[in-house]
Amino acid sequence: MTESTPTFNLDMSPPPRRLLPVVVGAGPRSELADRPLAHGIVDAIRNSDDLPPAADLHPLIVTDLWYLNDRDLMLQPTISIGDPEQNAASAFYGGRLPTMLMVEEQYRVLMDQDAGIGHACLWGTSHAATITAVEAFIERCLPSFLQRAALRSTAAEEG
Repeated sequence: MTESTPTFNLDMSPPPRRLLPVVVGAGPRSELADRPLAHGIVDAIRNSDDLPPAADLHPLIVTDLWYLNDRDLMLQPTISIGDPEQNAASAFYGGRLPTMLMVEEQYRVLMDQDAGIGHACLWGTSHAATITAVEAFIERCLPSFLQRAALRSTAAEEG
């Protein structure tokens, strides 16, 4: 086990307040294309200094179906990967979040970092463009996303 490996009782579901959902679609295309990208985001989170251990938040890759049917999980800071046709969470957040980064006809990164829970949603017009969106998100948005998630987490623990 590494330092960043959560110490959950594997016989029980972890409390949603300790999770950072990384959501992918449940279909074959999403599993093949987006889940590996989600693993890249999880690795970036685990290797980041922007999420202090005191926040006690742990990334977990989940499908859109599970995520959208778990209200407590939806109240957590979340990263959704994949276009709205393949990921129902992206469809849900696509019209609700402001655009943070966009390259016309290539990719989009949406994020509510100034207010709200701290949701992010990203996709590209092709698999290669989605890879670029993930790279841009990790480089330009992930630090502020994690800092806000940590502040929210520690405030919830104190409150």
